[in-house]
Amino acid sequence: MAIRKPNGGANAASTAPLTSVQDTRSRGNGNGNGERVLMSFKIPSDLKMMLQENARERGTTASRIIIDGIRHELGLDG
Repeated sequence: MAIRKPNGGANAASTAPLTSVQDTRSRGNGNGNGERVLMSFKIPSDLKMMLQENARERGTTASRIIIDGIRHELGLDG
């Protein structure tokens, strides 16, 4: 007998439409002016998993958390 996972399990958040977690106010660029550039960097895989889980719990994106953290570190959040 196969055991089935109930709907809404751990994978439910990962299959949600992207629009449910998008930053529609400033489109994720941190300043609302529409100009965005691609920035790429590597982070430890465990940190990435923690970031993604935190973003899901908060109803936001990993990008938004990173941008907010950068703005905080630069003193631009107040």
